[in-house]
Amino acid sequence: MIDESPALRQYEESMRSRHARSLAAAIAADLGLPGETTACRAVARFAIDAFSLAREAAKPEAALDEVFPMIEAAWQAAGRSLPARDAVPAEAGAG
Repeated sequence: MIDESPALRQYEESMRSRHARSLAAAIAADLGLPGETTACRAVARFAIDAFSLAREAAKPEAALDEVFPMIEAAWQAAGRSLPARDAVPAEAGAG
């Protein structure tokens, strides 16, 4: 039904974007980072978009089994580009 309706596809995309932004903010907060980093946003978007990829796949569960190790690898790679918690000035995380 969603695939057949341009309005529903647009709504789905807006919801995925909103949820990805929320997830990116939560990831950044958990890491003690000041705001959302590009790495946090990319990993969050990849995780949120996994649902759509799985929905479009012939074997959705197999698609998720394939995608989630990539998400984990992306997070590990992003972690190398994120500053350590101690490297973030305290006042940058305030407010």
